[in-house]
Amino acid sequence: MEAEAGAGSQYLVAAMSNRSAIYNFLSRMYEKEITTELLKEMIDEKSPILRVEGLQEIPDDELKNGLEKLRKYLEGLKERDLEEARLELAVEYANLFLGIKGKPPHPSESAYRSEDHLIMQEPMDEVLHAYWDAGVNKDKKFTEPADHIAVELQFMAYLCRKTAEALGRNEKDNALKYLKMQKDFLRNHLSLWISPFVKDILDTAEVDFYKGIAIITKRFVELDNSMIDDLLKAAEEL
Repeated sequence: MEAEAGAGSQYLVAAMSNRSAIYNFLSRMYEKEITTELLKEMIDEKSPILRVEGLQEIPDDELKNGLEKLRKYLEGLKERDLEEARLELAVEYANLFLGIKGKPPHPSESAYRSEDHLIMQEPMDEVLHAYWDAGVNKDKKFTEPADHIAVELQFMAYLCRKTAEALGRNEKDNALKYLKMQKDFLRNHLSLWISPFVKDILDTAEVDFYKGIAIITKRFVELDNSMIDDLLKAAEEL
């Protein structure tokens, strides 16, 4: 019985660590422009998403499509000047996330969930309370609102990491606390606006890099939301 419990705990720690790495990676994609160094890492498949082997084995067609778009774009960079590609992506980032063209809307929950599509509305206040309940504050160096997509994804990465740490110390109650925070944040925030957010990116983006990232983000959040109850149940049974 103890061996089974140990194996279950190891599985959950691995699952939390993997989820944290993916949320962290996705957060970085929206936080700021891509650097040449990061492009080199992605071309070498050093990111947690691009380490997936055998696209044909991925059971979800939409996720597979996102990965294919991203990988084809990165494959094409092997014969291009990376500084040229960086500038291309910088323009795309500005158009998509800095409001250069006026659309899509600001990449924050308030812009998608408030009645007049304004930033820093009630959803941001709710998000801030979720952060405070978890004992964290938004990094002041990042000047965007607290409900920016990059911050919300980073918060999920943090909760996954804290869950893994609690499991590693056999602190079941703490692990369950952080898992319940994950469930609440997915259900009450990320999953409520990720679909229209990604649709706007796909309608506006001109480069497959951000189209791929957007599709991956949407499906990962949706799939994560669909499996969070199973993760909670597995932790409760430890």
